[in-house]
Amino acid sequence: MDEVRDRRYIKEIISEYTTRFVSWGPPDSWDLDQFKTLENMILEATDVTVNANTLKRFFQQRTGNPQLATRDALCSFLGYTGYTDFVIKKTRIVEAANTNDEDPEEKQKPVINTPVNSPGKQPPASRMYIYVLSGLLLLVSGYLLYILKIKEMYTDYLLSKIDFSVSNPKGANPLTVTFSYSIPASLLKDIKLVYEEANGDTSQKHLTRNVGKVNATYIYEGDGLCRLEYNGRIIKTITIENRKQGWSIFTRNERKNIFRTLPISQAYNKEGFLSLPLDSVVPEARPGHLFVSYVYYKEKLVDGDNFMFEARVRNAAKDFAIPRSDVMMYLLSSTGMHGFALNEAGYAYIKFISGEKTIKGDEFNLTNFNFDASQWHVMGIRVENKTSTFYLDGKKIYNIAYEKPIGMANELILRFKGCGAVDYVKVNKLDGQVVYEQQFDQVLQ
Repeated sequence: MDEVRDRRYIKEIISEYTTRFVSWGPPDSWDLDQFKTLENMILEATDVTVNANTLKRFFQQRTGNPQLATRDALCSFLGYTGYTDFVIKKTRIVEAANTNDEDPEEKQKPVINTPVNSPGKQPPASRMYIYVLSGLLLLVSGYLLYILKIKEMYTDYLLSKIDFSVSNPKGANPLTVTFSYSIPASLLKDIKLVYEEANGDTSQKHLTRNVGKVNATYIYEGDGLCRLEYNGRIIKTITIENRKQGWSIFTRNERKNIFRTLPISQAYNKEGFLSLPLDSVVPEARPGHLFVSYVYYKEKLVDGDNFMFEARVRNAAKDFAIPRSDVMMYLLSSTGMHGFALNEAGYAYIKFISGEKTIKGDEFNLTNFNFDASQWHVMGIRVENKTSTFYLDGKKIYNIAYEKPIGMANELILRFKGCGAVDYVKVNKLDGQVVYEQQFDQVLQ
């Protein structure tokens, strides 16, 4: 099958999804929460995981020709046996339409009608009965289809009116959060909240009022979830960031949906830096897409719009780096972040981010910096006057002006594809005053 035809069928796949999820609006307007919802729905229906970011690139046409496995999963969710079945059925529809248009002269031939009630040729009563019954069945079927379609459209309209939000989705462990909701009364009996802890434990709650607030306490450190569901259909998912004060390690394999939190002491290295031993990671999470994050959390750590943050990092073979050796640093508040990512090829999916501004890897090339992740480098961020400036080994890489302040920052993240290594971290105010500094020359608890 040639690429041109593939592109046509990809557009038809997107068209079917657009029709099915009409209440979401056009795919270009879908946000990452909606793609994560779609990821979960596809997994439940097909037992195949298609990452939310992959879905975002596919539906917003940033991927020219996605993998066959992705196309198979997307078509299976629509009720086809796979991509090939989708193509065959779409091809038959086109061929049938072409066949109907092939002989216009045939359509113009006069139709000779034989009078039904010609003298001496009255139809049998059984034939008349069949005609009447068929007509009634057509009328009833049409009416039912119309009613069901109207009901479905009205339900989608009501679902679009649901408001579901959380005030402070991030905080110190144990974390109690308050969810606010407003739900059309006719949907309430089929609505439920599903809470998921960072360790995978889940619980459910059915709502008794259509407008109100509900509290939930998360006790496991890491990223938890709260899903609003209607008849098993995920309407919205909110991520809850439950953090332990001080340092922790997060290990994640996103493709296998494996997440673990580990104590920072497991990454202590006698040479005076952090680097998690690979045997601390569960075996099924190690191959391919393992990410390890060294996370520091403290309430009101520093003004997130006026600071300097630097860290000495490495991602070498001895640190169990995965090819491309991604290295990332972020500083986060409860409402936004600053950060950037590097890898040996000079590109990464997210390159620079500050507040509401993002510069993606395909929009900026860092190859001229000859970044070698196997060597120690100092990465830095300076934020002043709503402008973020990013540094590598003291050299300015890029800067972004942003508009929405992120407020008091409370979290530092150093993230690696593989296990990576961190020698030290340091956070200053703009006048040089040290806010936080850590040399990893002793075991941290």
